[in-house]
Amino acid sequence: MDWFEEWFDSPLYEKLYADRDEDEAARLIDLLERVLSLPAGSKILDLGCGRGRHAITLSQKGYQVTGIDLSEQAIATAREKSGHMGIEQIRFEVRDMRNPLPETFDAVFNLFTTFGYFESDEENAGVFDSVSQMLSPGGIFVVDYFNAQKVRSTIRPHEEGSFHGIHYDISRYIENDMVFKEITFSGDEVNDTKKYVERVKLYEKSWFEREMSKRNFSIDHVYGDYLGNDFDPDVSSRLLLVSHRQK
Repeated sequence: MDWFEEWFDSPLYEKLYADRDEDEAARLIDLLERVLSLPAGSKILDLGCGRGRHAITLSQKGYQVTGIDLSEQAIATAREKSGHMGIEQIRFEVRDMRNPLPETFDAVFNLFTTFGYFESDEENAGVFDSVSQMLSPGGIFVVDYFNAQKVRSTIRPHEEGSFHGIHYDISRYIENDMVFKEITFSGDEVNDTKKYVERVKLYEKSWFEREMSKRNFSIDHVYGDYLGNDFDPDVSSRLLLVSHRQK
């Protein structure tokens, strides 16, 4: 079992990240809506949608949204959340992003560093092949990834805290061009000590440019944050690539 299959389906994952910033998600969607000018009703795929915070925001703006994620727990949460909000024009499916859906979209969004989870460069780049099959000619492909250079220079080696009687200890380190995050849980609310590992490949902007170009994606702009500032490898928090599939 891959690390993300075990960790993302754990109830401890949802508890640790329960306070993910909804305003931050809204800022990103506002930026994309402004710079892309997608027509109302456009079909958008949220690739690696997690619990649906971006997909739901997109649906509320009038787009036809499909969200896919490998985590059954995340998809269940997304469905429940959108149902409680009375949102009907949205669909969530449990699916591996490497396996394309048998339909096409006007835009595919891969947001909040839901990329680089696979062990080999070939597998990670293979996601672009999947996206290419699902995009209409001229369709938009957005990748929102961390700035690998900034991660290397500002990594926080240790962090700890607690919530609801559960103590967590986080260790971060870089090895073989991957950033690791080891999370250990303990306390009265945890049966035995539990340990999970997140692992994400560190890719620079040049890697994306090369691999996306091989698959006929043309990068139109690269932003460095959710405010729309240009990417600067020394200071930017994000690497936000806006591209389109060449006709």
